[in-house]
Amino acid sequence: MGREIYSAMSGGIRALKILDSVANNLANVNTTGFKADRPTFKLAAPEQSRNLNPESSEARLANSYAVLDGVSTDYSQGVLRETGRLSDLALRGEGFFHLQDAEGRDFLTRDGSFLVNAEGFLVTRDGMQVQQNTGGPIQVGQGDFRVTEQGEVKVGDDTRGTIGVVEAEAQKLSKVGGNRWILEGNQPLEQGQGQVIQKHLEASNVQAVHALTEMIAVSRYYEAFQNSLQSSSSLDQKLSSSVGKINQ
Repeated sequence: MGREIYSAMSGGIRALKILDSVANNLANVNTTGFKADRPTFKLAAPEQSRNLNPESSEARLANSYAVLDGVSTDYSQGVLRETGRLSDLALRGEGFFHLQDAEGRDFLTRDGSFLVNAEGFLVTRDGMQVQQNTGGPIQVGQGDFRVTEQGEVKVGDDTRGTIGVVEAEAQKLSKVGGNRWILEGNQPLEQGQGQVIQKHLEASNVQAVHALTEMIAVSRYYEAFQNSLQSSSSLDQKLSSSVGKINQ
């Protein structure tokens, strides 16, 4: 089989990676605070081709290999949907809610579907505590409370604290699950500028129709590479058959 199959294989693998990403985005179209992902690629020649003449056809084919370079996340704003629940919070603008688990590990999220636990603390559905802007959990009690756009939590005239809205450089964030991130290394968290909107949740920013259209297009793209491989295999078989007849 000719060397041209490797470029087709490279393109096919790239299409499969994109399909996986689009499928994951569609699976999270109803996940609160989800941000769409997309793989990124770079051209990189295989190690075996390093000694080839750069002007040769083999080297040019080698340099057309696409390999996965990382994943890019679209952090654009999702639609804010009213829920009427006091403990549901959404962010308008940039930033993340700051969470901490029982081991003291920090997490960031745009999913504000919080609860009030038995001790009156604002927590996630799996028990992580929502942090104040000065650190530490927020105790809202068991009664009514309100949250201002600046994140201040008020029970009557009493201010119980300010919800921590933080920012971080996108390239230093690693996604954990569908809608949480951790900050790589020991980078400090910076104060965010996003507004807190009570009784609302931020929907996923995945546009379902656009994602479905992309999935169809990439599926056809992948089929084209499959056809290229099949054509190459068919030509090789014919060539082998012809050479065999000549040698007879």
